[in-house]
Amino acid sequence: LTGFCFAGMGLAINAVSPNYDFFLYYFTLAITPMILLGGVFYPPTALPAWLAGIASWLPLTHAIELARPLVLGRMPSDIVLHGLALIVYGIVGFSAALVLTKRRLLK
Repeated sequence: LTGFCFAGMGLAINAVSPNYDFFLYYFTLAITPMILLGGVFYPPTALPAWLAGIASWLPLTHAIELARPLVLGRMPSDIVLHGLALIVYGIVGFSAALVLTKRRLLK
């Protein structure tokens, strides 16, 4: 699900990027903050409340909430919620990529 989610976002960025260097914006403005806020290095509960609220909407947070308990030998809580969130992000990303790619190819 995580791959599906990020593939959709990557394809959408690919559809609007004029050159290879444009991908640096995607990593700098989207992926890096997501890694820092999503709970990769420390739990989002350590963040201030307003920042934790933002982090709870990030797709990487949902992926980590599913993966971390599995690595620790436990069952994740709210599997359906996190799974649906990743599916929705993936569908939105692929839909946006489809529209943007069609627009780019028809130019």
